[in-house]
Amino acid sequence: MPPWAVAERLIAEAAKSPEHEAWIARQLMARRRPSEILTDLSRATDPAKVIAAIGGDGPAGLVFACLITFATPFLALGWLLP
Repeated sequence: MPPWAVAERLIAEAAKSPEHEAWIARQLMARRRPSEILTDLSRATDPAKVIAAIGGDGPAGLVFACLITFATPFLALGWLLP
């Protein structure tokens, strides 16, 4: 990939949010290569997608609801009957 394409992709990632921009700036100040930064960004999980999956009606939402239902009595008994 040509260097200008890497730079354009990094700029586009930084424009997504102030948090992305700050994180990318810290990585550049730490002298990391832009291609390494882009690789890390592509591996990272988007928190909005995780929250949408957990709150949805799909398998992830069902598993999350089951975990909460299972854990609630143990948490309540742990706090009420120490």
